[in-house]
Amino acid sequence: MSDNAVTFMAITGCEDSAMAENFLEMAGSDVETAISLYYEHGPNLGGGANNDNSRAQNNQTTEEDDIAMAERLQQEAYQAQEPRAADAATHERLVGDVFPGTWGGIGGSFNPLHNTEDLIYGRQQRGIFNQRDDMFASLSGSDDETGDEFAGMTEGQRKLALLFRPPFDIMEKVDLETAKRKANLTKKWVLVNIQDSGDFQCQTLNRDFWKSSTVKELVREHFVFVQYQKDSMSGTEYMNFYPFEKFPHIAIIDPITGERTKQWEGVPKVSKWCDEVYDFLNNFSVDPSAANPVVEHKPHVDPNSLSEEKQLEYAIKQSLGKTAEDAVNLDSDEDVDNDDDDDDDDDVDDDDDSLEILETGDSSGPIVIDDADEKAFSAPPKKLTEEQIIASIKPVEHPESTNATTTRIQIRLGDGTRVVRKFDSESPVRVIYEAVKHQFADKVGSKLFTLASQRENLIDKLNLTISDAGLKNASILMDIQEPEDDE
Repeated sequence: MSDNAVTFMAITGCEDSAMAENFLEMAGSDVETAISLYYEHGPNLGGGANNDNSRAQNNQTTEEDDIAMAERLQQEAYQAQEPRAADAATHERLVGDVFPGTWGGIGGSFNPLHNTEDLIYGRQQRGIFNQRDDMFASLSGSDDETGDEFAGMTEGQRKLALLFRPPFDIMEKVDLETAKRKANLTKKWVLVNIQDSGDFQCQTLNRDFWKSSTVKELVREHFVFVQYQKDSMSGTEYMNFYPFEKFPHIAIIDPITGERTKQWEGVPKVSKWCDEVYDFLNNFSVDPSAANPVVEHKPHVDPNSLSEEKQLEYAIKQSLGKTAEDAVNLDSDEDVDNDDDDDDDDDVDDDDDSLEILETGDSSGPIVIDDADEKAFSAPPKKLTEEQIIASIKPVEHPESTNATTTRIQIRLGDGTRVVRKFDSESPVRVIYEAVKHQFADKVGSKLFTLASQRENLIDKLNLTISDAGLKNASILMDIQEPEDDE
């Protein structure tokens, strides 16, 4: 070891002579430079080949460790047991058979979100006789006056509540679908009663009809009977599928097809109802293999789908107490009074000289009506022609509208004249005819003219508003017809 190396080791405190020689070699045997390199770069710089050898040894060891680990894992995989069998398939019901109106699941049913009273009675104010409290107290099917539903009532209130009490002893407390399934299993029909607690006829039905022992026996033997209020969940669902017009409503439902095979509205007489039900049971069967008669259902009349004339006729007949079926004849567009007119015509003698004598109670002074006068009097009014309608419209000077509903309408004549006027869109189309007759009085006079928009004659829309007729900001063509010259 050289003197420089001894000096280097003494100053730096390095104990490795080989490292000292390396630093001196890199510094060109200059001790000061070698010491500076040592302090700047540390002893690692002088490790040189030793460090390389150390790293090579470490890398080799790591590679050997990786190979050993891979071999070990491979041996463990080959020596592992056979794959376990697949899990057996299981089938579980998410919702079990729970009471109608409750929700099932893991752990069984819990507090119902919609209880059974809501299914049958709805959420409206309790009935005037407080029958809703019977729900669970009457499960035994008894009409006894004892029970929580009569607690706190006076003697008179108790008698009224019992008198108008719903027929809990014969009715099922289930929804309609459950009633169908139960009827299908027991080979019975479904009997449905929809009531309105605000209609006293429904209370009368409970008092007079369902209290009959004959009715009860018939219902128990052949029907699964349910009664719903109109605002209940089941009642609303029924009315959506089976519309009707009058309360109380009674119907027989086929449990298999869901068809409403027979219905009654109002309070039927017990004897008549029983006869009709027995006749029904003789003709219809719940056996799927049986061929039941075809039930003709009366079409439901939607007034909004009728013409304006039919709607007016429908409203008049309804106000007179007629039913919707009598009000509108859906099978024919002819006037409903045509048949009566034909009958009257058949009764008239062909002899023009014949007279009809109407007795007034005094045989000395009968009233004599000529057949010709009678025909003229009883004949329906004739439909006015377009020329007669135009002639009946008087020219009127209408000031231009300044309302918020004002619309501009352009009127074009055949000679190219164009006029733009402002009209109230809520005014009838007749106003346009009146304004045109006044503004073009010199050209129109007594001549026949037509107003058309998009090739549609507006004479049929006289009574519609300008907005309803689709004439907002419209362009109307006015065609004045010249009279034909007589030859």
